[in-house]
This record gives sequence, C-alpha cells and structure tokens, in this order.
Amino acid sequence: MFIRIIATSIALYSISFIPFAAGENENTRQAENTQEHISDERLNRQDYRVLLISRTSRLAEHPANNALRWDIAQDELLTGNLAQAEEYLKPLLDEPLYADEATYTQGLIRYLQGNYAQAETLFRKIPGDLRSRVRLLYVYYQTGQYSKAKTLFDDTQRQSLSQHESALLSLMNAFGDDQPYKSDWKADRAVLPFISMNHLPVVSVRVNGQPVNVFIDTGADLFVLNTTMAKKLDLKPQASFTGTYAGGKTAETHYSRLQTLGLGEVTLHNVPIDIAEFPDSWLFTDETTGEKINVDGILSTGVFHQFLTTLDYPERQLVLMPRNKKSQNNVAKGGGVNVPFILEGTHFMIVKGAVNGKKDMTFFLDSGLDDPDAAILLQKEALNYVGVKLQDAELMIPDDNKGGLGGGGFAITRLPIDSISVGTLIQKDSTGLYGVLPEELYFTESGMILDGFISHQFLKHYKWTIDFDSMMMTFQ
Repeated sequence: MFIRIIATSIALYSISFIPFAAGENENTRQAENTQEHISDERLNRQDYRVLLISRTSRLAEHPANNALRWDIAQDELLTGNLAQAEEYLKPLLDEPLYADEATYTQGLIRYLQGNYAQAETLFRKIPGDLRSRVRLLYVYYQTGQYSKAKTLFDDTQRQSLSQHESALLSLMNAFGDDQPYKSDWKADRAVLPFISMNHLPVVSVRVNGQPVNVFIDTGADLFVLNTTMAKKLDLKPQASFTGTYAGGKTAETHYSRLQTLGLGEVTLHNVPIDIAEFPDSWLFTDETTGEKINVDGILSTGVFHQFLTTLDYPERQLVLMPRNKKSQNNVAKGGGVNVPFILEGTHFMIVKGAVNGKKDMTFFLDSGLDDPDAAILLQKEALNYVGVKLQDAELMIPDDNKGGLGGGGFAITRLPIDSISVGTLIQKDSTGLYGVLPEELYFTESGMILDGFISHQFLKHYKWTIDFDSMMMTFQ
C-alpha cells in the first residue's frame, strides 16, 4: 500500500548559480553545443564531466583565462565538488571583475559546510548585494540570531524577496529579541521511545504542556503541527507561504511559535513551527493491536539541529544530546561508518553516494519518505546517468488524497535498482521511484545537482547520528 511519499515541504528557491558574463560566455556556448547532442534534455553528471575535462584541459594551456577559471569553479560547485570549486575561486578573489561573485560563492560554500561565522564575514563583504543579504538571512536563521534579520533589507529589497524568504523574515522578526530554541535540561540526554514504526517512527512530545504524538521526518524544516491541534492550542499564524510537495503539488503552510516543546528530559522554549493541514489518509497504527494512533505533528530537522541527534531504528528510540565534545566522544566510542554531509537551504542534509556503482551522486536524506519498497527517489537525469531505463517499469498514480501534504494524482514509476551507496554503506536489490520529485529540484537552491532522495526504507536499518558541529553523520 502506498501510504505517504513525501510528508512535508520541498521548499523550492530560485537558483543563484549564474554564469559570469564577460564577453561571449564559454560556459553557455559549450552547454548549448552539448545539449544539441542530448535531444535538448538537461545535462546529467556525465555531460558535465565531459565539459569539465574539456575546460580544465584548455585552462592548462591558457592559465591566465579567468573567464574559463570562473566557469570551472561554477561547474565544480554544480557537481557538488566544493573543495575543487574553492581552489578555482581563490585566484579570482582579488580580480576586480570577479571579486564580488567569487566572494559570494566562497561564502555559499562556507554556508553549505556549516561554517556560518565565515559565511557571515564573506557575505558582509558585498554591501547592498541582495543575494548576499538573503544568504545572511539563512545564516541568522541557522544560528538562532533572529534579531539580526531586522535590518537586513530595505523596503525595495523586501519587495524582491521570494514568498518563502518574506515569510521567514516575518517569522524571525516576530521573535523580537527572544532567543529561539532555548533549552532546559533535566538530564544529560533525552531518550524518546518509538511508540510505533508503522509506518514511520512515532514519538510522544509535549506541545505547550499538552501531550502530542508526532512522527519523525528529516524532510521537514521546522516542527510541524496539524491545523486542528494548532486551533486547540489557540496558535495564531504569523506568516504564510505556499510549499511544493510530491509530484510538484502545492499547499499552504503557516509559520507560528510555541512557548515550549517538551522532548523527554529536555524542554525547548520559543520554538518556531509550521502549521499545516494533515491529509486524512495519513494513517498510523499500533503494531501490536492495529489500533489507530492519532498523530498531530512532525518532529523535524529544525529541532534536530539543536542537538547531537541519534535516530536509533534498531533500538526504536530517538536520543537527543547537547551539542558538545562530551556528546561527540560518546558517539565516537560506538564506532560506525562516518559520512560527511552539507546543509543546503534551511534543512536539506545532502550526502555523496552512488547508484549501481555510479559514484559522486548527491542525495538528500529524508526519513519521512515512506513507501513499503522504495529506498530512493531519482530524477530523470540521474536515471540517465546510471543507465536505468523507464520503459517496462511499473507505473502507478496515487489518489488525490495520498502522496503528501499536496495530495497525489501524479504518475510514479517503480524501478529495480541493483545497489545504493551512502559513503561506504551499500544496500543491494532495492526499488527506486521516478516521478515524485519536482523537476525544478534537479538543482538545489545553491545550484548543485540533486540526484535524488534517500528514504526511510534505506535509513531504518541503522543507528543514525547527525552531528551539525562536525557536519558528519555516523551510521552504526
């Protein structure tokens, strides 16, 4: 049974990756020439590799060609090679024609790496630049410095913000000088047992003192509360925007704020939240009795970001620890496979991996993707890259009341996948889905290729720890 493909919002943003115009742009010329040979389809990773080989070869012959160097830096970023991108950027930082663009891009890399202090310094070097101001908004969002957002934009700049950016700014301004996510600990860790794993893990929390069942979903940004429960608690929307969900469907969501969010032995104060309407088709049941479990919220990456977080699927528990060296040492004692990640946008935790042995792909780890079989969702260009054909695959269309917050009604293709890798973790003989992800999401907010989403079916086999200080995940 197809229960819920994407529970929460895929926030889509404009792509800030822009080829630098200095005379006739070589990047544009080459891309156009290549596209002539691939039937006007968007480029996949192999196509970009061909372009990179050609460009780096020409740069070796003409090392003073900064236009070509800039193109290579952008292509390296696009393919997710941040260290290589920065190496090509460095000579451009002192070149007047490229300095601002190179500084912005370096700041973007620092943001993706979770180095928010350096990102702030770099973005502030470009006064008046709207893109840099927007990036500073996200820096202050991730670091809980909401009050710094007040003076970021003048009236003209505010009018140029996207709907999501404007809503996020309104939410942050509504906090005034209050610190979001202030924590109050009663022990050195909080352990929340899973009430059920049918189908996603469900835990019990306290929302403004009231017990509420929530499911765990790293695909959500802020803590999400069902509209019905929000009304019971008399929570007022402070800003709204339209999110994009599975199959490109859209739905309205609202920003608000909790006084407290109780998570076992730790309580968070001043918690920003989303309010959204939950579909009636979202069904959670007790694995023993089969009785329905009322679920009115979603526990999300925005909350997990406040802790050193472990989703321990084998032991059926969520473990939250303070973000400090002691907690890190406790995790290290258990060993496991370490996988570096970056944080894109507000909550996209992205890792490198492979499908069918084709390496250097980028995946968003979304624990809220729930399908009985599928371990991965892939874009068409990713299928082309790994050599998986769509013909003769299983096609289905979820009902309009299924498929996520935005509903169903979009075509889904099931595909056999020989192997999926995340770091050195490998799972064989899996199922993939095509048709769920909006095509716009092939490129992330920063302009990187995003090949696909890793789902609950892959993640549920591990004790999975997320360390936002070292930007490292550990799988045991």
